[in-house]
Amino acid sequence: MKLKPWIGKSSVLLTLTTLSLIAGYTLNGKQSQTTEAKTALPSQSLTQLKETLESNHTSWIYAIAVSGDGQTIASGSYDESIEIWHLPSKTPIEIKKAHGDAIESLVITPDNRYLVSGSWDNRIKLWDLQSGELIRQFDGHRDDVKSLAVSPDGKTLASGSVDNTLRLWDLETGAEIKSLSVGHWVQSLAFSQDGQTIIAGLHTGGIQVWQWQQNVLKKALSAHHRAVNALSLSPNGRLLASGSQDRTIKLWDTLTWQEIKTLKAHQRAVLSLAFHPNSRLLASGSYDNTIKLWDIEQGTVVDNLREHHKSVWSVAFSQEGQSLVSGSADETLKRWSVQPQF
Repeated sequence: MKLKPWIGKSSVLLTLTTLSLIAGYTLNGKQSQTTEAKTALPSQSLTQLKETLESNHTSWIYAIAVSGDGQTIASGSYDESIEIWHLPSKTPIEIKKAHGDAIESLVITPDNRYLVSGSWDNRIKLWDLQSGELIRQFDGHRDDVKSLAVSPDGKTLASGSVDNTLRLWDLETGAEIKSLSVGHWVQSLAFSQDGQTIIAGLHTGGIQVWQWQQNVLKKALSAHHRAVNALSLSPNGRLLASGSQDRTIKLWDTLTWQEIKTLKAHQRAVLSLAFHPNSRLLASGSYDNTIKLWDIEQGTVVDNLREHHKSVWSVAFSQEGQSLVSGSADETLKRWSVQPQF
């Protein structure tokens, strides 16, 4: 019988403890802000549950990806399958045995033509988003593929693995462009807006900022006390959000790479993050079964969604910002309508 690990087949279940936060400093020398369990819920919720999509997955949904128009949703599961939902249809395309092990990462290309999946079977696969047909496979990693990111121009794929490498691939040809040794396994990834920088969240709690074309490690941040499970770059490019197994979310200035603010409200590990297109609203999913929506300027929780009854491994906004999608270990996908009040 296949057991459900915490983060991956190579991981060890870690007991979470309450941590004292070490504050960073901004350019003007002021101490960075720490927000702990603050809430400022509006009189009317800014988020309403639209629908629950009852998947055919037979185990945890680890990963989701949403097309730019919000009308296509893909989900990847511990059961090794992928489902592609073309809304408003309630019958997904099912890709059984899409991989030989759990699927932890999914990404849709900017042109909405392709879906990329990464698995604990060490492989990456490219799929036609409309039909679900396999186009090609990327081989090279020697251990679990934990994270994927596609450059904004849609030409380059980045992948992070337990084999301690960050690899770059040509999406059109499938050729490996280069492999960067980062010294630790890569838990999460994000591209800069110009595609010249790739940011890696590490299992150790660090964050590395690479100018990948020059093989230059631009910055190494001692960011968190434990694994950096999620990264999200604000659409305006000014902020990076990092979410950790240490229960905290941190905001970073992408010009200086100094910590601006630490957010704390989740009771267990932060598993997923997504910025709203307005760059001010941030969604976070957690092992505590909740989704929290943050006003990052105020550092407050403005909505707290409790409809999932198991851990929330993935969250994503549609490009126009009117919908939020979440995927959970309870084997469901939920769609939410979003109306930011700022």
